[in-house]
Amino acid sequence: MKVLFCVPAQDQEGLLKAKLAGLHLWERLYHHAKKAGMHPVFVIRKESALTRAIPPDSVATNFNDLPCQSTERVVVLDPSFLPTVDCLKRLSQKSVSEAEFMDLGGCVLFLPSKGCFELERLFGAEGFQRLKDFLSTFLRPVRARCEKGELLPVGTEKERKKTQKLLFKALIKETEGFMSRYVERPISLFISKRLAETSITPNQITVISTIIGLVGAFFISLGQGFWQVAGALLFLAHSIIDGCDGEIARIKFMESKLGGVLDFWGDNLVHAAVFWAIGLEWAMRTGSTYPLYLGAAAVFGTLLSASIVYFSTMTKAKEGPLYTSVSDSSKKGRVVKIADFLSRRDFIYLVVILAFFNHLDWFLVAASIGSIIFAGVLLWIRLRG
Repeated sequence: MKVLFCVPAQDQEGLLKAKLAGLHLWERLYHHAKKAGMHPVFVIRKESALTRAIPPDSVATNFNDLPCQSTERVVVLDPSFLPTVDCLKRLSQKSVSEAEFMDLGGCVLFLPSKGCFELERLFGAEGFQRLKDFLSTFLRPVRARCEKGELLPVGTEKERKKTQKLLFKALIKETEGFMSRYVERPISLFISKRLAETSITPNQITVISTIIGLVGAFFISLGQGFWQVAGALLFLAHSIIDGCDGEIARIKFMESKLGGVLDFWGDNLVHAAVFWAIGLEWAMRTGSTYPLYLGAAAVFGTLLSASIVYFSTMTKAKEGPLYTSVSDSSKKGRVVKIADFLSRRDFIYLVVILAFFNHLDWFLVAASIGSIIFAGVLLWIRLRG
């Protein structure tokens, strides 16, 4: 075992049971430590109800149960703080000598050979502070810190509310389009904050979002005016709600392979349905057949592009495949960056605008040509890389 992550919380079990973005604090600490590659241990009372909730690999109610002998280093956390995963990862990689311990204020790092035998001091209500005081008697404290916003206070209700806002804000991706970042995300995050406190799962949100999008496509096929505007707005609602499944999955550590696949193909199914609906309505209104060919071309290009991306980046074994790029290469050239930009969903706003002016046919012409070209670019990227 590389790093023991110990949270002394005897007489503070109530704090560990406090909710933060849909999870108890102990659940969030457990997941943060696990994702950082640490072995999480909570020091709590034997008779605490938490012993029946906390995973068996993370409960220590007896000093002798702490796996100190098989540990390279020990990280002890004040339970009134929440370190981010990145903070813990960097902390586990920091070097510390046998003559010192690293002090981050609400967190300490030391070698077990010099201090682990005194972890029994953690069983008191002032365990964390007592341990720091004890370590200071024979080890030199070295001041350190995580990056700004990575060791978050959660000791009070006010602090937890502030920390929750920061956790949700961190869900916004660097690669998002302008409209997604400044229009859709504020709405989807507002919804996700409420959904996080419920038992609804990310996959259920994906299914609901897909159904909304397909209903929107059906409305678009019914005719210009009210129906196409209503359908376009439902298409936009699908895009907004679709952001909630990933937000809930990440904030509650519910990411899964199945969830990533459902989200990816649900999006592309809705896009294909909308393109076909525009062509179908156009053909029925004019009595022509060429709009159906345009719709078929847009659908073909969409599904071909999705298949190339799926088999290029999402079939490899990993947890929660979240679509962030058209290529899994660590080095992204100009073409890949342009393709990433074009794959964003800001085009949905063009659908809404053109629906108001009864000109979705213009969009279909562009989509039928653009989707085929885009699929060709993706195929070229795939063959090159």
